[in-house]
Amino acid sequence: MTTNLELFATTALIALFSSVVATILGYPIGNWLAGTGRRTRQLVSSFLLVPFLLPPFLIGITLLPLQPNTFNSITGILWIIGAHVLMNAGFMARVVSANQIPADQLEAASLDGASSVRKRFAIELPQQLAGMLSAGLLVALYSATSYGLVLTLGAGKVDTLETEIATAALRDLDLNFALTLALLQTALTLCFFYLARSIGAEPAPLFGEQETASNGSKLGGLLAALLLAAIVIVFAGVFVRAITYGPGLVENFANLAGRGGREILNISVAEAALNSLRNLIVAALIALPIAWFAAGRKRTSYLVLLPIGISPVVFGLVFLVLSGYLPSALSGTWLLVPVVQSLFLIPLSYQVLRPARQSVSMEIIDAAQLDGAFGWRMFSEVEGPLIRKPLSVAAAFVALGSLGEFGAASFLALGSQATLPLVMFRLISRPGAENLGMAMAAASLFIAVALVVVWVISLEGRTQRQAR
Repeated sequence: MTTNLELFATTALIALFSSVVATILGYPIGNWLAGTGRRTRQLVSSFLLVPFLLPPFLIGITLLPLQPNTFNSITGILWIIGAHVLMNAGFMARVVSANQIPADQLEAASLDGASSVRKRFAIELPQQLAGMLSAGLLVALYSATSYGLVLTLGAGKVDTLETEIATAALRDLDLNFALTLALLQTALTLCFFYLARSIGAEPAPLFGEQETASNGSKLGGLLAALLLAAIVIVFAGVFVRAITYGPGLVENFANLAGRGGREILNISVAEAALNSLRNLIVAALIALPIAWFAAGRKRTSYLVLLPIGISPVVFGLVFLVLSGYLPSALSGTWLLVPVVQSLFLIPLSYQVLRPARQSVSMEIIDAAQLDGAFGWRMFSEVEGPLIRKPLSVAAAFVALGSLGEFGAASFLALGSQATLPLVMFRLISRPGAENLGMAMAAASLFIAVALVVVWVISLEGRTQRQAR
């Protein structure tokens, strides 16, 4: 039997390696993006960002058919780390690209005789490091709490704190052991935060158009091509399987209105999607205003980021235990799921809104206040229009994060309140070509939605530049 220490070490190892490898790949890719033309940068970075916007369980589903039928725990861990890198390397690249060093600094260094290598490591990297560390922390926290991905790609051979929490609580009904593991998982999160704070991590902009004299990176261009190829191959495989598995493309999509082969689902996929959409709206109405308020504070609040490192499984377990003590209007109703989801969506939107709000000039804020702009008027007429794109990005992250949330919903969304990820996982975990075809069709729709969201964000950026 796996010990608590082994579970802790396995979870920490997966998170750290995923973050380090994603950062190592993302740095040269981001520098290459910064040296490309604006249109190329927008197109490539948009595609690279799509896996980051998808829920971990969905990435697991897309990679599952590529896995060998037999493998051991070490191979399973490598698959999980590879999936995390696929998800997060593009995000890291986007952070690096958005935080380039101003051209005048690099030109001054060139006049002083600094070589390209010296400029990269003596001038650029030190100034980019704080933002990269903050993004790396986010990747590590996500990788430590990707319950759905470990469940799909681990195939029972990889045990982490999250999977054992779910097993102890849902299968063995051993809440004491589950809570012990939850404390260990929280301790791991606190370790990550302490490490990040001690080395100077600071949230950095995800989108930006800093003019730079950087010549890019040839290695980054090669890595970007390889990463793009991997993303295209994996996602294309999902669409191909949606066409070829089961009765075919049309019937697979038509079957989403049903309950799967032999009626294995309690509700149809379409009904589950409506449940997820309802939860999304409520979670966004809670998460975005809180993140906006916290992002406006002068000092970075690591307490706001803390929930992102606490597994949704832990949240689900805690709220399941406390459900009997909560108000009747909340306990046992569908509202509990979006409330819990908002807890770990707040840090995600804060990570986007924090640098944006801090970049707004205090002179503009002071002038608006002198003219009587406070509260809603300050938001709608001053700050909101100035940082419209980061707001759109934060809303998109919250929306897709809520739609794809798996861990907490597995504890709290039961019966007719099941969400889209839960019914998709049930479909792939049951035999039958019809069920797998339905799961691939639903996954195709999810990927298509993420692509549309990224495209809309890109259009938003162009609209703002044209307006200027």
